[in-house]
Order: sequence, then C-alpha cells, then structure tokens
Amino acid sequence: MAAIVLIVLAALVFSTALFVHSREKNNAAAALDPFYEITMPIPVTPGAIIRSEPLGYSVPGGTGYRIVYTSIDAQGKPVAVSGRIFIPTAPVPSGGRKVLAYAHGTVGLAPQCAPSRNSTNSESEWLDPALQAGWVVTATDFLGLGVEGPATYLIADQEARDVVNSVRAAQQFPQSLVGKEWVVWGSSAGGHAALSTASRAAALAPELHLVGVGAAAPAAELAEIFGQQWNTAVGWAVGPYGYASWSTNYPKLNLAPAVSEYGMRNLDTLLSRCVVEGAIVGVVQDQLGRSFLSSDPNHDAAWSAVIAEQTPSPPPAGMAMFLAQGTADTVVLASSNALLNNQWCEAGVRLQTLWLGGVVHQNAVLAGGPAFIAWATDRFTGKPAPSTCGQPVPAPVVPLAPVHPAT
Repeated sequence: MAAIVLIVLAALVFSTALFVHSREKNNAAAALDPFYEITMPIPVTPGAIIRSEPLGYSVPGGTGYRIVYTSIDAQGKPVAVSGRIFIPTAPVPSGGRKVLAYAHGTVGLAPQCAPSRNSTNSESEWLDPALQAGWVVTATDFLGLGVEGPATYLIADQEARDVVNSVRAAQQFPQSLVGKEWVVWGSSAGGHAALSTASRAAALAPELHLVGVGAAAPAAELAEIFGQQWNTAVGWAVGPYGYASWSTNYPKLNLAPAVSEYGMRNLDTLLSRCVVEGAIVGVVQDQLGRSFLSSDPNHDAAWSAVIAEQTPSPPPAGMAMFLAQGTADTVVLASSNALLNNQWCEAGVRLQTLWLGGVVHQNAVLAGGPAFIAWATDRFTGKPAPSTCGQPVPAPVVPLAPVHPAT
C-alpha cells in the first residue's frame, strides 16, 4: 500500500508541473482561436482552402502553413477541417510534386489538442527528409479537432475522407504544384486512419493515385487492443475518447453500461484535457485499482459491434504497405500487429514489416520514419514493393477476442 501511495504522490507532483506547462501551452493555443472560427459559408468543393497562415516555426527544406479546408461528413455535407501543409523549396519535378498525407496519433478531443496549434516541429525525423525529397506534406487535424465539430476519433470513414481531402487541399494550395501520386503515413490512432484510407481511397478520390500506405504502431486490431488494455492506465488514456466519439456516431447504441463508475465520474475532466494530461489521471486511477471500463468491452454487445465495424479491413490485394512496430510497445502491443501482419499478408497485401527492437509506442513513428521515407521513395519511382510476408514475427500472435454483435 505504501508503494502505491508513493507512486500516486509522484504522479500528482508530476501532474502539477505538467499542469503549469500545459496551461502555458493552452494559452498559446487559445490565442489562435479566431483562426478556427468559421462564420462564412463552407465551400462545397472538397479540398477547397478556406483560410491559411504560416505556422510560425521553421522546417528544414520548406515552409509550413496552418490551414482550414473543406471535407465531407457522413451525410455528404461540406464541413470545415483544420490541418497543416508543408511546401518544399526544392524544384518542382516533371509531373508535379508527390504528396505525403500524414495522420496523427491520439492527442485528445479538446480544441487546444489539435496538432495544427502546436508551436514547434516534433516530427522532423520523417518530415525533414520528405521535404528535402521535394514532397508536399499534408497533415489533417480530422473533423471536430481544431475547428468545432463532432468527435470522429477512430471513425474510419471520416478519417479517410479527411485524409483524402487534405490531398485535394494540397492540389489547391498556392505554389504547391502537386501531381496525382501520393502516400499516406499514420501513427497509432493515425495508423488506424492510414489503414482505413488505404481501402477507401480509390472510391473516394478516383482522380488520385495512392501508391502506398505506411503505419507506425497502428491501433488497428481494435478487439485485441481493447481486450488487452481495458483495465490498464492505457484504457484511461484512450477509453474516454473512444467512448465520446462512438457515442456521438452511434446514437442508437448504449455504450454507457460498459463504463465504470469511476470512468463516468472523471469523463468530463478527461475530455477537457489532452492525452498526456489525461494519462496522468489514468496512472493515478490505475494505481488505485480503478479502470475506465468496467469489463472487457468485447463482451458488451454495443461496444463489440462498434469495434468490429471500425476495425480496418485489408486494402485491395497487391497494395503496397509498410508497417513499423516496436517490440517494447506497452500501448499497442506488438502481438496485435503481429496478428495484423499475418492476416493482411494472407489477404494479398504487399507488406513490409519493420520490427523495432526495444522501441516504445511513442517512438515508433520517429524510429520508423526514415525507413518509411526510403520505402515511399521507391514507390514513387515505380520500384516493385518488397514483402516480408512469410517471415517469422518476433511477437506472439494471440487469437481474436470474441465479438458479439449488437441485438
């Protein structure tokens, strides 16, 4: 008991320091609020640039801009979505510049959590070489984050629309001079978005040519992830966002019974904070023996129905895919993506998996980024996609958790 008290006290001390830092960061983010306020009619053309301004920090090999652009919601209506675009200084090649569309990981659902509000470049390991290669880089915030709107966390269809329309925004951005070829690259929950985009891109944007998809530690096998993490601190870090988003997008399903008393008690606080701050709450609650969910959500009819529907399906056979996964990941366990590796290989995906020994979750996108850029360069130059399918995976493949459809 004494050890738990010490851990909780340490977490509280750390969270106090983090609160001071976060308050300063939130104040800076709040200063940008007018940029995200939409009072004019939204253009109906997907990818239309509604407004833009320089990000305010330097990136080697290019210039970054904060943007708001038109995407499409589930009802087919135009919606305003924020994000970023980076324009390289390298000369424009024949046929136009290539595009890398990036999908960010879990950051939270509160407005101040939008990556386009950040004041520093935290993605240089892969962003810098992409710009130096002469590619335009887009990075959507996703609907509901940045510009006010409904939560769409882990909603595959909306993620894909927002990613695809960020590429269309690149086509319409001044001086971008892009062509039709692009790749998508995502990490963690953004890996879910990238994989969801891969199977939908051709239907959503037949005028574009997706040549490959990359994902770092993707939150893809949702049944496995929830089954492994529902009663851990990780469940506190991401469970509230999943609950809020899925409750919004599945109004006929009652997801509340699977949320614990402690989860409901802390829900509003967690939803008002970004993921790092929320994780501190989770550490404290976990050390007190409390979980956000009351049981494995795979055993709840409503949750399991959503989990099944929002789990990415393999893209068309032959699609080139790059997967980076750390073996020391304690958030998206390596076993879940070992399962994805085997299933997607069986479905005919040209999958190259890079297993990153000793790499933890938050570092997978940084450690795997340079290898992905090299891999994507080969896709843009038309080289045949390599495959590691058939090679042994350095993590146990666990069976799928039972999924019970809603009745």
